[in-house]
Amino acid sequence: MKPSSKAIEELRSHLQSAAKKEKYNFLDPDIVRISQQLDQLIVDHMTPSSKRL
Repeated sequence: MKPSSKAIEELRSHLQSAAKKEKYNFLDPDIVRISQQLDQLIVDHMTPSSKRL
């Protein structure tokens, strides 16, 4: 099941809040983790439903 645009937007908002809290230290492990999760959601959202073999 593809992630919804709403899920992506919610995680993006969470990333922005976390970045602000950490004074925009983008090397903070939590910021990196959230960013990677967001990247994966976006890729999953953009990938066609039928997987290539």
